[in-house]
Amino acid sequence: VETKWQPTDNTKPTPMIKKRLVANQVIIAYMRKVSSFDTYTVKPVLKAKVAGKLLKASAGIRIKKASKFIDLIFEVARREEDWEKYFSEKMKLYKDFYDNFVQFDCGYEKSPQLIFVCEDEKHMVEVFKLIVTNKLEIDGLKLLFTTDLKQNENKLDESLCEFVLDEKTKKYKIENVKLAILG
Repeated sequence: VETKWQPTDNTKPTPMIKKRLVANQVIIAYMRKVSSFDTYTVKPVLKAKVAGKLLKASAGIRIKKASKFIDLIFEVARREEDWEKYFSEKMKLYKDFYDNFVQFDCGYEKSPQLIFVCEDEKHMVEVFKLIVTNKLEIDGLKLLFTTDLKQNENKLDESLCEFVLDEKTKKYKIENVKLAILG
């Protein structure tokens, strides 16, 4: 089994270790529970062209059924010290990547789907609020969310959700997203 562990990894901050463990949990959940699972990438590298920086997502997974496929990029968010600042900076790089995406950027034939892995539903609301209040939405991309515990469910086809604006109340509400390909 290939490993990239180094002795200095033991000195990494606790939140960083927790993020890695959550990303591994997501990869293992998809490998075990999604019949159309194809491949995974630990820390896929994306390029924010305007900023001229590389950014590493927490995990990347390709789901493939017959000749159709979808690439999923997971970003693990944790409530660590100054997490809002750190998350906002990373979202700016994601926005840069998606706003300037062209076919085969960073090896992706089409734009990958971004999914935020949050601690719980309350944290999902906090992350979404941070994105909206800082105007970090990504045009043409549906932002999907999940939580740590949803990865423990028997099936993942209903593990994702999104925030939808209710036209009557003008407030956002959480709606489950059912993806049959994750069954």
